[in-house]
Amino acid sequence: MMDEDIYSNLALIPFTLAGFTWHSAEQYFQAAKFTDAEIIQRIQECPNPFRCASLGQTRRFKIRDDWETIKVSVMETAIRARFAQHPELAHILKLSRHPLSDHSAADSFWGPGVDGHGTNMTGQILMQIRRELQANL
Repeated sequence: MMDEDIYSNLALIPFTLAGFTWHSAEQYFQAAKFTDAEIIQRIQECPNPFRCASLGQTRRFKIRDDWETIKVSVMETAIRARFAQHPELAHILKLSRHPLSDHSAADSFWGPGVDGHGTNMTGQILMQIRRELQANL
């Protein structure tokens, strides 16, 4: 697990949430997009976070109506669970000092984008969690 990029939503760092053990934040996030049991099960059974992301892009199944409103909080829930259930990773996060981002996020919403001027929402979530960990010294 330590050879994974602990800041990446694609990292294979398992955590349990909503009664299921997810292998990555990406897997949890993609499953949360849907209400249809068939696609949720396919994502849950998918062993590869890149494939989970691909499954989440399908439009054969309807995405929940409130997705754009809740997607950031869904990802934050997954990232928080990952660090809460892996104290050794939370410790690394707490000691970090540099700006954080998910460099595997190819888009400019979750990551810094190709030009470095993206929203970096994953990084914002990580840095918020870091601030909270540092405040609880």
